[in-house]
Amino acid sequence: APSEIATDVKGAVKAAKSLGYPVLVRAAFALGGLGSGFADNEEALIKLVKKALSASSQVIIDKSLKGWKEVEYEVVRDIKGNCI
Repeated sequence: APSEIATDVKGAVKAAKSLGYPVLVRAAFALGGLGSGFADNEEALIKLVKKALSASSQVIIDKSLKGWKEVEYEVVRDIKGNCI
């Protein structure tokens, strides 16, 4: 999904307007969802960004893919280029 990084509320608002709502807000450099959540409008965005910035110096603003399914897989390759 398209995403942008912001270091303050103003930058996050600009990013969300560029990406289009809804967006996913995540604290950068943080596992476990500190300050993360979905924002459907600027008011919700600002609330989430302030919380995320209290835990990290940056926030990641992602275009929401709510409703999509995520699939992850592992690829292992040997020295000869064989993959499984």
